[in-house]
Amino acid sequence: MEACDSAVKNRQYAQAIQVAEQHASQAEFWLCKGRAQSALAQNAAAQQSFKQAISLKPTGLDLISAHMLLGNAQLEAKVHEAAIESYQQALKFSEQQNMRRYARIAHNLIGEAYFEIGQYAESLNAFETGEKLAMNDDERADSHIHEAMAYQQLQQADKAIEHQLKGVMMLRKSGTPDQYAEASLTLGKLFSAKKDYASADKTYQRLMEYAHENGGEFYEAKTAIYWAESKRAQGDAAGAASLVKQAETIAAKLKDAELDELLAKTK
Repeated sequence: MEACDSAVKNRQYAQAIQVAEQHASQAEFWLCKGRAQSALAQNAAAQQSFKQAISLKPTGLDLISAHMLLGNAQLEAKVHEAAIESYQQALKFSEQQNMRRYARIAHNLIGEAYFEIGQYAESLNAFETGEKLAMNDDERADSHIHEAMAYQQLQQADKAIEHQLKGVMMLRKSGTPDQYAEASLTLGKLFSAKKDYASADKTYQRLMEYAHENGGEFYEAKTAIYWAESKRAQGDAAGAASLVKQAETIAAKLKDAELDELLAKTK
């Protein structure tokens, strides 16, 4: 099994499939094969592999993973109802085996699937149920940020900001610098959308200082681009221009495709 897993990890997908095919009687190899097929964008084949794994009646985590992976492949294929059903199976088995962490993940996946089809109230409900199962600040932050997304779509700006802010504060303590930065950028956008420019300025200022202190030039530039947009909305054209210039200087140095694209859009 290790040979197949490490082949997937090393992106040697064809090799992983070869290894898996030598063990057609074992569910875990079908799971590995399906993951390799997913990575090769062979969606229909991946779904078949995950279904085959389930038919071999795996137990424990393999059973939960099989339903989650099948759900992910179905979601990618845009068969949302089938994906939600697979995730609900994963949830049922997680609860039966008292695997709290996987139950939380299943609730989140159900929420994301509902979110994709615009059923935001159902989506929010799933995220909130998942939040109750969170076991640390990382998981709680993840739940709050998902809830903020749903509240934003439900046009409840204050609630969206409240949850995004909670997520940002938790990620500042326990998340990765990237997670904290992305969550802060979203928070700044939420404040701007509500025309609370003072709070938006404060959020971007704080993130700019954080990126500067932590050597995150990419996020310095990205913050400058988002902040420029907010300055423009406030009618501060000079402030916006100066931030764009700052971002351009960093982008010229980093030659990062995402920054180049954001700059092209901001002009």
